[in-house]
Amino acid sequence: MSEPEFMDGAACPIEAATRKRRGFVATILMLFGVALGYGTGALHFFRYLVPLGRGGKKREMFAGTLSEMPVGKAITLKDPRGEEITLARVAEDRANPAAGFKALSSKCPHLGCRVHWEAAHERFYCPCHNGTFDKNGIATGGPPAKEGKNLPTFDVKVNAETGWVYVMVAEAESHGT
Repeated sequence: MSEPEFMDGAACPIEAATRKRRGFVATILMLFGVALGYGTGALHFFRYLVPLGRGGKKREMFAGTLSEMPVGKAITLKDPRGEEITLARVAEDRANPAAGFKALSSKCPHLGCRVHWEAAHERFYCPCHNGTFDKNGIATGGPPAKEGKNLPTFDVKVNAETGWVYVMVAEAESHGT
């Protein structure tokens, strides 16, 4: 398609101005799209690096009774999100029964292997690379200690009247609401 010309052969000035405006608007829209795309990507990248929302709502999850858990016994539970938790009774405390329990993640922070309680040694042990953790979940040996990675902890509550033991866990996330 040829450009409309005036009788003297010059291009129409209205057409040239329209083309300049279209080019300007197209450039602005393109830059906005690029900025929006990179901004969204950066947001997701930073949310990956620094997870938000870890301190969400917590609820009690029934774990057992005091009579079912003598000192030295440990059980593994799954919270509503599917995370495994090891609940161990490490001491007898009649004044504050919850203080005698430790609830820690069953997943080693080094490579994600399963950690278990060794009552004889009073420690949590990861068999993958001989990682050891004291009864409070502090890394004491193996790669987790070298990396300074401790086991995540969970609060424990005991109902003094009933003797029921609860682990405080994060509520399951509801998607789409």
